[in-house]
Amino acid sequence: MVSEFDLPCTDCNQQLVRTEVASPSTGDELTVAECPTCGSRYYPESALEKV
Repeated sequence: MVSEFDLPCTDCNQQLVRTEVASPSTGDELTVAECPTCGSRYYPESALEKV
């Protein structure tokens, strides 16, 4: 199964990296895919379930 971490950034086509961010609703740490070049973030389904 392909996840957000396997795909390139849709804005600049660069490789995404795993990053930990705080959930806006709970403050819990969520693992997201982030582009180190342009800063775009992509939220895997597992992260969305925790928001």
